[in-house]
Amino acid sequence: MLITLKKKLRRATSVVTTAIGGAIVVTGISTQPVMSLFCGSIPSTGAWIISLGAFYYANAIGLRSYLIGLSVGCAACGVIGSPNYLMKSIFGPKQPEPKVKMAKSNEAPVKPKKKKSFVATLLKAITRPFMRFIFLVLAILDTLTSTSFLEKRGSTKAERSWFWNQLYEKDEKYYDYEEVYGGEVQNDHPDELWIYVNGILTDVKGGKGGCKKIYEMFGRPCKLIHNPTDGPVLDLLECLMGKTGLFRLGQTGPRKLVRNVLSEEMKKDYKKIVLIAHSQGTIITGNVIADFNDMIEDEEKYSAKEREEIQKNVSKLEVYLFAGAAHYVSGKHVSHLECLSNRGDVVAVLGHIFPNIFKGLWRNTRGNGIRYEHCKDHVEYLNWGHLMVDHYFVPMEKGSFSESKLATDYWLKKN
Repeated sequence: MLITLKKKLRRATSVVTTAIGGAIVVTGISTQPVMSLFCGSIPSTGAWIISLGAFYYANAIGLRSYLIGLSVGCAACGVIGSPNYLMKSIFGPKQPEPKVKMAKSNEAPVKPKKKKSFVATLLKAITRPFMRFIFLVLAILDTLTSTSFLEKRGSTKAERSWFWNQLYEKDEKYYDYEEVYGGEVQNDHPDELWIYVNGILTDVKGGKGGCKKIYEMFGRPCKLIHNPTDGPVLDLLECLMGKTGLFRLGQTGPRKLVRNVLSEEMKKDYKKIVLIAHSQGTIITGNVIADFNDMIEDEEKYSAKEREEIQKNVSKLEVYLFAGAAHYVSGKHVSHLECLSNRGDVVAVLGHIFPNIFKGLWRNTRGNGIRYEHCKDHVEYLNWGHLMVDHYFVPMEKGSFSESKLATDYWLKKN
C-alpha cells in the first residue's frame, strides 16, 4: 500500500513539474540560442534569464508581433541551423556523400528486399500517425486516471488484438552492416561494435546516412537501431513520455529493442561497444542505461554472480549522446560517457543544457530531476542547429568538440 502511494505521489509530482518544465522550455527556448550567441560562454542559466527578461520587456513596450516573429525564427534556426548555414546550404556546394570502403568479396551481393506497393505504403503513412495519436491520448488518460488499462492489454504482440497492435507498433528495427551499406563493408576493427540510435524526424535513409558519416569520419562500420518518426508533434510528445516516464508505453518498442540488442551484443567477444545516440535517441539510450544500472544494483532480484556479469558486460560500453534530451543519465557503470550539444540547439534545452537553476525542479517518475552523472560535457557556445550530420559531425570536422574522445582518439583527420 505504501509503495503504491509513493508511486502515485511521484507520478503526480512528475505531472506538475513536467507542466512547469514545459512552460520554462517554451518561454525560453526561442530566445536562448540568440542570447547565447551574444553572451558567448555565459552559463546557460544566465543566458536564459537575460533572454527571458528581454522577451518580457519587449512585450511590455509594444513589440509583441515582432517578438513573436523573432522567437519563431530563432526556434526554427535552433533546429535547422543558423541563417549563415542556411544560405550556404542553399547557394553553396552540397555536402558530398560519405565515402564507404566496400569489402572485396566473391559472394553474391545482398538482394534488395521486395518493396511494398504504393497503396500499402500510402495507407500505412496515413494510418500510423493516426494510431499513434490515439495511443498518446489514451496514454495521457491512463496517466491521469492511474488505472494502467494500457498495460492490461498485454505486453506482447501475441497477447493483443489487431487494433491494439496497431497502437503499440512503431516499426523499430536493428539494421546490420549489409542493410546499412548495401553490401559487405570493409571492417578494420572487428573487435569493436559501433551502433547508432537516431533521433526525431529521421527516416531509415537518414539513419543510414548517419551511419555512413560515422564510417567516413571514424573508420568503423556502424549498425543502426532505427527509431521511426511519427511527425514533429508526436515525436516531441514521445520525447516527453520517455523523459518523464509518465506515458512510458510510448517508448516500449524502441527502448526494448535497444536493451535487447545491447544485452545480446555485450555477451559477444567485442573489446568495446560504442553507442552513439542523437536527440530522442538519447532519451531511449538514457533509459536503457538506467535499466542496466538498476539490474546491477538490484540485490533482491539478481544474485551477486549475475550482477557481476551484467556489470562486466556494461563496462564494455562507450556512450556518446548528441543533443541530449534525456532526463536522467548516469555513466557510473559504463566505461565512458560523453554529452555533446550545441548551445543553439533547441532540443538540447529539454535536457543537457536546460537552465541549471531549474534542473532539480523538473522531476520524472523515478523522483529524479534533470541529472547527467559521471559524464563529460562538451557544449559549443556559438553553434546552431540540431541535425546530426550537418550540425554536429560536419562542425566536428572543422574543429568543434575538439576535446571529445571521438575527435581525439577516433577521428581520421584529413591532412
